[in-house]
Amino acid sequence: MTEQAIIKQIGKTAEIDFQKPKAIGSAGFYLKSFKAKNSESKILKLDSKCNFEKRTGGILLRSNYSNKLTAIPIPKESIIGITITRGKETIEPFLLSPMWILLKFGVSKLYARYFKILISEYSIDQMELNLKTDEYEMNFIANGYLFERQLTFFENLNYENKLKRK
Repeated sequence: MTEQAIIKQIGKTAEIDFQKPKAIGSAGFYLKSFKAKNSESKILKLDSKCNFEKRTGGILLRSNYSNKLTAIPIPKESIIGITITRGKETIEPFLLSPMWILLKFGVSKLYARYFKILISEYSIDQMELNLKTDEYEMNFIANGYLFERQLTFFENLNYENKLKRK
């Protein structure tokens, strides 16, 4: 799909406000399921690496599978719902570890988790993203450490009534 065709459907790339910068693209997701409601729609390969790009009239899904690139424009009005689910966290720092000390001083677990010594001190399962549109239903997974950044990206799309967080 050409850039001109994408611009006709969902507009140009969102402008960056340098006074209050916000992300205009997501980190990488992996596609785990894809259902198209009509047979002539594009079909994406499972396990393809995907990311989203904020556009003025919707979002652009970019997919890469074995260096075969696919772009699917998703107009804002066709989005039925976006559900982002945080993975299960396990926080078990051992006594006097750097992570334990930081948590005792009131440092957020989001920062303290980077000071773990043993893998068993902190772990988070992968996050899941479900996107439903008029034409598609897709499920994605990504690293659980990226949840807050991804949540911020989807909140900045201003699809308040369509975004659900679990």
